[in-house]
Amino acid sequence: MFDPEAGTLRTIESGDAEYVGLTWRGGERQLAVMPTVENESYKEPSHDVLVWEDPTSFGAPRVLSAIGRSDLPSAHRITPYAGIRFSEDGEIVFIGVRSWEPAVVAESPAADGTDSGDGGPEANDVDPADVQVWHWDDDQIFRAQEYGADRIAWQTLAAAWHLEDDHLLILGDELEEPVTIVAGGRWGLLADHEPYLFERRFGAGTADWYRVDPGSGEHALIAEGLESGVQSHADLDRVLVYEGDQWSVIYLDDRRRRRVGAGRSFTQSLQDFDYPGPRPNWGVGGWVADGSAALLYDKHDVWYADLEDGSIRSLTNGASANDQYRVANLEPEGSRFAPAFLDAGADVTLSVRNLRTKTSGYARVDADGVLAWTMQADARVTGLSEVPNTDRFALRMERWDDSSAVFVGEALDDLIQVTETNPFQDDFAWGHAEVLDYTTDAEHDLQAILVYPADFQEGERYPLILYQYERLSDNLHTYNPLSERQYYNYQAWSQEGYFVLMPDIVYEPGRPGPSALDAVEHALDAAVATGYVDPDGMGLIGHSWGGYQAAYLPTRTNRFAASVAGAAITNFMSFMGAVHWNGGLPETGHWETGQARMAAPYWKDVEGHLESSPANFISDLKTPVLLMHGDSDGVVDFYQGLEFYNYARRAGKEVVLLVYPGADHGLSDESQQVDYHRRILQWFGHHLKGEPPAQWITDGERWSARERRLGG
Repeated sequence: MFDPEAGTLRTIESGDAEYVGLTWRGGERQLAVMPTVENESYKEPSHDVLVWEDPTSFGAPRVLSAIGRSDLPSAHRITPYAGIRFSEDGEIVFIGVRSWEPAVVAESPAADGTDSGDGGPEANDVDPADVQVWHWDDDQIFRAQEYGADRIAWQTLAAAWHLEDDHLLILGDELEEPVTIVAGGRWGLLADHEPYLFERRFGAGTADWYRVDPGSGEHALIAEGLESGVQSHADLDRVLVYEGDQWSVIYLDDRRRRRVGAGRSFTQSLQDFDYPGPRPNWGVGGWVADGSAALLYDKHDVWYADLEDGSIRSLTNGASANDQYRVANLEPEGSRFAPAFLDAGADVTLSVRNLRTKTSGYARVDADGVLAWTMQADARVTGLSEVPNTDRFALRMERWDDSSAVFVGEALDDLIQVTETNPFQDDFAWGHAEVLDYTTDAEHDLQAILVYPADFQEGERYPLILYQYERLSDNLHTYNPLSERQYYNYQAWSQEGYFVLMPDIVYEPGRPGPSALDAVEHALDAAVATGYVDPDGMGLIGHSWGGYQAAYLPTRTNRFAASVAGAAITNFMSFMGAVHWNGGLPETGHWETGQARMAAPYWKDVEGHLESSPANFISDLKTPVLLMHGDSDGVVDFYQGLEFYNYARRAGKEVVLLVYPGADHGLSDESQQVDYHRRILQWFGHHLKGEPPAQWITDGERWSARERRLGG
């Protein structure tokens, strides 16, 4: 303990141990730390917990011993993984415990010699086999357990150490269902997945939620069958839940419930959330510090919800102008990852962007919704920070043709640019970007970014590259510097004399392929209607899910002169049974309720799966397709590329497959990145511009020629 006034340094604790997790109770003198406790019978150490009420007095600490306590099972150890947390009054210390693994597992051969006792066959005369058991009833498949082994090893059960009576109470039952401490340590929250385990294996998020009493360990049900969880805050004794398109507040002390904003839905529509399954709410923007109110979102506005009487009122008027307001947690004090915690009556700083024009900026309103100031620019405006107790601000702005710069000033309508990252850009031709509007046959009003060629001349027609991946129009003002290592570089294509079209796509559940075709066809129509695009020189490109579409669309339309499909899903019948090897996720959940949006397994909708599968229409393919795969892809199995290549080859279709050895879902090796970038330009240069083809396009490359090229 160092005393800066006296200049003295004194030891308050020492021993033959490693001390970890040093933690002060915020604003108080209580201090806690965990020294390791070794036991040769177990693989890893346990930990004692030491707590000083005031370490400056140099008295003895309270000690939670890792060994020999009746309230800590002998097969459990105290770990530092969950850290140390004090209750608000300092009477409880929260820690994490988990099972203590013995150093040596005793052998237990079966008496009849048929089973070893550990689930495997008896084989005393040979070494244990390296075999994996993938069981149909595992909640996590074997690969997920393998991939998450380190994370799983750090899971803990929450435990409450009551200092006054030296009592330790374990609050949870399952490592996979952690207890979250809220209300300053007076309550815990627990999600029970047990009734919904089968559905959760395939993408559902349903759980029953319980209030946990750190004093008694009692679990009391507060909400059943919630699909979107609860919104809580570590310092508050209430939570928000969303059920039946309505918000409710639940008070943890007595579990009473009050409807908030009765009669008004905060649910996202299909246009805004195009995934099968339950529609989510728009989210929570923050809490008033005393818990009396919360800020709720709909598509456009921020609503002040009075949790005492359930009333709501809008702080903004975004719907009328198609603006979207969101609470801005100012940097660096605020966390951009958590809802704001606001002082009662304080002004609220908001980000604002127009959903059609893509202008963006910031605004500030008081608790009554009165606008204090606002600024919006035809740019991507981010990173607002404020010097406390002054009117001085800083933020960043960028545009498609203007790299990100910092602006500073005493008012947001009078900012001065103080950085310039690319002053040489004016020496070069640079394309500009604009927004196109279009409506699909499914009556979705969508937008696309149209990037002009850097050397655009009025009256000329230019080839076009369409790059697609779900929704892209919000990137209108994103600056994209030139780089050969970024193989899907829109600015590079503009420099090469192409229009670049990046459309939005809304997917109908169970029909991702036809939905993409519907959106892309209308986006192309809007681009061609400008009069500047050569309709016979249009190409298609995408990666991963965009790669799927770049393989699928040319089988359903002949409008493209060439396509490039990177890491593409090509067979909807086989890919549903694949595994996301990076992460260990079975494709089934991702398939039904995730990005594939199929809404059902293939045996319940065979026709729907065939309708969206590129492989199903290989005989209709008339467009040259360039496939790219890494043979170590842990997201989209490399064999998806091989399947499409083999089907196309058998059908006599013009398909070239680039295989990058050792590459994962994206290319990280510089030589591979640059190679792919250049081959894309050669492919489109030949098929869209009529340039002489590179030899690999017409003749491929034999193994022996590849060896010579690589110096072998």
